[in-house]
Amino acid sequence: MKQRKACMIGTVYATSESGMALVVTLMILALITALVVEFAYGVYTTTAALQNWKDSQRLSLIAVSGQHLAVKTLQEADRLYTYTYPGKTEMPLPGIVEDFEGMVFVKVEDENAKLNINSIILANGLLNEHSYKSFRFLLRHLGIDEDIADIVADWIDKDSKPRLSISEENAKNDYMDSIDELLLLQRINPDIYEKVLPYITVYSMTKSKLDMVNINTVSIPVIMSLDDRITEELAERIIDYREISPFEHAYDILKVAGFDDIGKPLQAKIAVKATNFRIICIAEERNIKRVIESVIQLKNGGYRITYWMET
Repeated sequence: MKQRKACMIGTVYATSESGMALVVTLMILALITALVVEFAYGVYTTTAALQNWKDSQRLSLIAVSGQHLAVKTLQEADRLYTYTYPGKTEMPLPGIVEDFEGMVFVKVEDENAKLNINSIILANGLLNEHSYKSFRFLLRHLGIDEDIADIVADWIDKDSKPRLSISEENAKNDYMDSIDELLLLQRINPDIYEKVLPYITVYSMTKSKLDMVNINTVSIPVIMSLDDRITEELAERIIDYREISPFEHAYDILKVAGFDDIGKPLQAKIAVKATNFRIICIAEERNIKRVIESVIQLKNGGYRITYWMET
């Protein structure tokens, strides 16, 4: 009996040891499997990231090619025509690069179709009354608080005397380099920014033409901002006129009905040819996208880049 008990106890010990060995073996197997899966995932993600980076760099170069093509087209148009019309051009660029199965899209926009808010302050630091009034008119037509014009003026001018109680807080006291700076100003929230963005710029035609706009490309709100006597109906007449025949000279404004008197002083505020253009080029392939946005200034047959952003 005692011998049988000892045998049973030995059997229990043996079974227990075998079970523990199995558990340990399974744990080691699970650990090895986890390590293998983790390693495989790491290799996959690294390889995928590397491939995405290569594709992204390739798309970046293709977007740059689209930018160059847009610039060449603008230079050719500048050479051939005495005016700039229309204000916006959007076009796909198929076959821009061999063996490229993605999409390239370019949008060109006339920056001189907008009010240059930098022109509110003259180079000598004084307020430019004409530009200031135009900006206030524009804000009024857009349903935006006209005091925003004072906040912008204080942001730019070099003195520390506030036009409003908050308008000199953290002011730059210099001209804006980019329209995005508006988001740094007091009382300008994203909604106001998006509302005014299509109608303003920080780029002038030339150093001597800070507040001029291209009458061939301006929108109705900008036209109405040039003179408080210009109604929406009169602004629409300018749009209708240039759709038939673009303005080739500033004095052609006198040919538009209703501008016999308004047109004479208006000639000092308008031009018929732009020098600044915003170019947006999008290159996309296999759900990867590169966007290059630039502003170029045409001058003496050449050009210079005044803004460049790549995302």
